[in-house]
Amino acid sequence: MGLLKIADKYSVIRLEEACQKALSYTPRPNYKSIQTILKTGQDKLKNEEVARPIMNDNTAQFGFTRGAGYYGGENNG
Repeated sequence: MGLLKIADKYSVIRLEEACQKALSYTPRPNYKSIQTILKTGQDKLKNEEVARPIMNDNTAQFGFTRGAGYYGGENNG
Protein backbone atom coordinates (compact mmCIF):
# COMPACT_ATOMS: atom_id res chain seq x y z
CA MET A 1 0.00 0.00 0.00
CA GLY A 2 2.92 2.31 0.66
CA LEU A 3 4.06 2.13 -2.94
CA LEU A 4 0.59 3.04 -4.16
CA LYS A 5 0.63 6.09 -1.88
CA ILE A 6 4.06 7.15 -3.12
CA ALA A 7 2.67 7.02 -6.69
CA ASP A 8 0.37 9.90 -5.72
CA LYS A 9 3.35 12.10 -4.89
CA TYR A 10 5.48 10.98 -7.83
CA SER A 11 4.16 9.76 -11.19
CA VAL A 12 3.47 6.11 -11.87
CA ILE A 13 6.12 6.21 -14.60
CA ARG A 14 8.77 7.42 -12.14
CA LEU A 15 7.69 4.78 -9.65
CA GLU A 16 8.13 2.08 -12.30
CA GLU A 17 11.59 3.39 -13.19
CA ALA A 18 12.59 3.49 -9.53
CA CYS A 19 11.40 -0.09 -9.05
CA GLN A 20 13.39 -1.25 -12.07
CA LYS A 21 16.50 0.51 -10.79
CA ALA A 22 16.04 -1.00 -7.32
CA LEU A 23 15.60 -4.45 -8.84
CA SER A 24 18.89 -4.01 -10.72
CA TYR A 25 20.64 -3.61 -7.33
CA THR A 26 18.90 -6.31 -5.31
CA PRO A 27 16.34 -9.06 -5.92
CA ARG A 28 14.24 -7.89 -2.95
CA PRO A 29 14.14 -4.08 -2.76
CA ASN A 30 12.33 -2.45 0.12
CA TYR A 31 10.12 0.61 0.36
CA LYS A 32 12.93 2.76 1.75
CA SER A 33 15.27 2.08 -1.18
CA ILE A 34 12.58 2.94 -3.74
CA GLN A 35 11.68 6.09 -1.81
CA THR A 36 15.35 7.13 -1.76
CA ILE A 37 15.70 6.57 -5.50
CA LEU A 38 12.68 8.78 -6.11
CA LYS A 39 13.80 11.52 -3.68
CA THR A 40 17.27 11.76 -5.20
CA GLY A 41 16.03 11.56 -8.78
CA GLN A 42 18.07 8.49 -9.64
CA ASP A 43 15.07 7.11 -11.52
CA LYS A 44 15.49 9.88 -14.09
CA LEU A 45 19.01 8.74 -14.97
CA LYS A 46 19.37 6.19 -17.70
CA ASN A 47 21.69 3.20 -17.19
CA GLU A 48 24.28 4.73 -19.52
CA GLU A 49 24.42 7.93 -17.47
CA VAL A 50 25.31 6.20 -14.21
CA ALA A 51 28.82 7.11 -13.15
CA ARG A 52 31.32 4.39 -13.96
CA PRO A 53 34.83 4.16 -12.61
CA ILE A 54 37.36 5.60 -15.00
CA MET A 55 39.96 3.07 -16.02
CA ASN A 56 43.24 3.98 -17.58
CA ASP A 57 43.26 2.43 -21.06
CA ASN A 58 46.99 1.78 -20.78
CA THR A 59 46.58 -0.72 -17.95
CA ALA A 60 44.31 -3.02 -19.95
CA GLN A 61 46.75 -3.45 -22.85
CA PHE A 62 49.85 -4.41 -20.83
CA GLY A 63 48.58 -7.22 -18.60
CA PHE A 64 50.94 -8.28 -15.82
CA THR A 65 53.27 -5.63 -14.49
CA ARG A 66 55.62 -7.97 -12.61
CA GLY A 67 58.03 -10.32 -14.27
CA ALA A 68 58.35 -14.09 -14.00
CA GLY A 69 60.99 -13.72 -11.26
CA TYR A 70 58.49 -12.16 -8.93
CA TYR A 71 56.15 -15.13 -9.28
CA GLY A 72 58.91 -17.71 -8.86
CA GLY A 73 59.29 -18.46 -12.56
CA GLU A 74 62.32 -18.14 -14.81
CA ASN A 75 65.41 -16.21 -13.81
CA ASN A 76 64.70 -16.91 -10.15
CA GLY A 77 68.09 -17.55 -9.03
